[in-house]
Amino acid sequence: MEKHFKFTGTGDALFGKFLLGMFLTIITLGIYLPWFVVNLSKFVYENTTLSGSEKGEMRLEFRGIGGQLFNICLGGLFLTVVTLYIYYGWFLANLIKFSYDNSVAKASDGTEYKLQFNGTGGELFGTILVGGLLTMITFGIYGPWFAVELMKLIAKRTVIIENGSQIGNTAFVATGGQLFGTVLVGFLLTLITFGIYIPWFWVKMARFYAENTTITVNGVRHVGAFDGKGGEFFVLNFVGGLLTMVTFGIYGAWFICKIWTFKINHTAFVPR
Repeated sequence: MEKHFKFTGTGDALFGKFLLGMFLTIITLGIYLPWFVVNLSKFVYENTTLSGSEKGEMRLEFRGIGGQLFNICLGGLFLTVVTLYIYYGWFLANLIKFSYDNSVAKASDGTEYKLQFNGTGGELFGTILVGGLLTMITFGIYGPWFAVELMKLIAKRTVIIENGSQIGNTAFVATGGQLFGTVLVGFLLTLITFGIYIPWFWVKMARFYAENTTITVNGVRHVGAFDGKGGEFFVLNFVGGLLTMVTFGIYGAWFICKIWTFKINHTAFVPR
């Protein structure tokens, strides 16, 4: 059965959280940002459900705390700088683990599902080092292959957990050549349309990522799907951007919720 996500958050509910978070981030010169990110994540998760599972509809929860993310970011950024970016692989691993460890899908009978990242900073460092060097010496051409290799590594080292026991895994099956073609065409069309093509380009990228992501649970393989349309996304961004400007930013919370609704509601995993 198809697993489908649904987001029901509204601008009314987000407005106060967003306004307060922006204010505190500004007056603390960015220090509050980890708490702001965690609160936004909790808002998205608590307003998102997953239907089509054997356990019925599941609700998502984010259990991270801002202080933990602050410590990860503070230590990670400091060590990344003093080691001349060598530590970045470990920093990225810690961020992924924080996100996965605190993301939970909970069924009505109490069963909990989550992702678990078993990769190490050393593995990520090797991929980032080689990919970064090849991207530089090829003047960016190798970038799509680098991105795909990194996504493949992250997916390969991610497993699916049910109440503490592993029941599945994930994989990313694209090739760098496929991504290169998508990016090249999208970039050229964005240039010749003076940016108008950006929403269609974004949808193409979302579809590429979804359709090349697989999850296998209890032996059943599911392939990602994204059925959003570029035209719909263009109108959403045009109207939302315009209303945000004429309301001096007040409409921003409603605009953000519409973006999240578009992204989440058009995402599913189909058994194949």
